[in-house]
Amino acid sequence: MNHLISIQDLDAGSLQELIATGQQLAAGELDFSDELRGKLVGLYFSKPSTRTRTSFFAAVHRMGGAAITYSAGDLQTTTGESLADTGMALGLFLDAFVMRTNGSTDEMTGIAGSAGGMPVINALSKAEHPTQAIADLITLQQEFGRLAGRHLLYMGGWNNTAASLVLAISKLPQMAVTVITPRRIAPDAAMVAAIRRNAEDSGAMVSLTHNPHDLPKGVDAVYATRWQSMGEDPEDHNWRESFRDFKITRSLMRAVSHSRTVFMHDLPAHRDFEVEAEVLDGPSSRIRRQAFNKMISAMCVLQRCVARQRHATAGLLMQASA
Repeated sequence: MNHLISIQDLDAGSLQELIATGQQLAAGELDFSDELRGKLVGLYFSKPSTRTRTSFFAAVHRMGGAAITYSAGDLQTTTGESLADTGMALGLFLDAFVMRTNGSTDEMTGIAGSAGGMPVINALSKAEHPTQAIADLITLQQEFGRLAGRHLLYMGGWNNTAASLVLAISKLPQMAVTVITPRRIAPDAAMVAAIRRNAEDSGAMVSLTHNPHDLPKGVDAVYATRWQSMGEDPEDHNWRESFRDFKITRSLMRAVSHSRTVFMHDLPAHRDFEVEAEVLDGPSSRIRRQAFNKMISAMCVLQRCVARQRHATAGLLMQASA
């Protein structure tokens, strides 16, 4: 693994290794305090971010590295410089570049293509949020000990978090996921095809439906996200009506749960909008652990991406100075 722009950049073995490493790291069984010693990581956040930005900054610091932060107006791309030239320049100085945008992944792939091997990591785009999915799966493995045989219910509009999470689950043998979305805010045909191909290879079980009343029973986790993903209203002008029966309530949790079922949310959340406050703040909620595991996920991804660059650093420096 060099870049991590999509969950599809990971094969099943690499994904499972990241999850297992994250579980060990969170338990204090691994020491990453020197993994980024002498390394410089760029953190580019063009939109507001609380948990993801802080978790990546904390990850770099706790791994012994240094970070330089960029906001939307800090790069010369705003004045017309090409992504290729920006990537080339960043690749001369940085050991990894973490990006968060509200747009497509085109910026990320454009910079990655000319960065001379510098890893580019997607910290959220309109299409996906891969490090969030890794954090969520670490959380589930901590909770249940193993992921095989576990069943997650995702309810709400299709968005970047859902895309990465369902793509990831579809790669994991014997996992199951039921996705219930409003018909107008559902995954497109290309995404559905990718998920089904993954599941055919792994043996995972994936169900995609639109009826919020046709609920599975005995799921291990119920997952919701903010209906206004990335702070923006869905494109469907009648989206509030589309979401009318998708709120996660105490009665819904009782209908789908067994004695150990947990509730998950990637945050930020609107209490009593997409989820009742009593569920979000209740004893089955794992939002605090999920938030902490965003740093664990960031550490695992940085360690894996940057470690692969170590032996190439001297050669790159020689090329750059030529």
